Amino acid sequence: MHKDLQKKRNITTKDTIRAMNENGIQISEKEADEILDFLYIIAKLTVNQYINDEGKEEF
Repeated sequence: MHKDLQKKRNITTKDTIRAMNENGIQISEKEADEILDFLYIIAKLTVNQYINDEGKEEF
């Protein structure tokens, strides 16, 4: 797990494992960390894209 991503997380590895288990998917702690890393990166990219597009006019 990336240390800079871990300190900003509101969702824990255990939360991720529990949510996946509730949906019939068994994952390890390492897999949960990788899933969280991916989701946080995607979320950050999405927010940055929204902020960058906010000032542009649409035609």
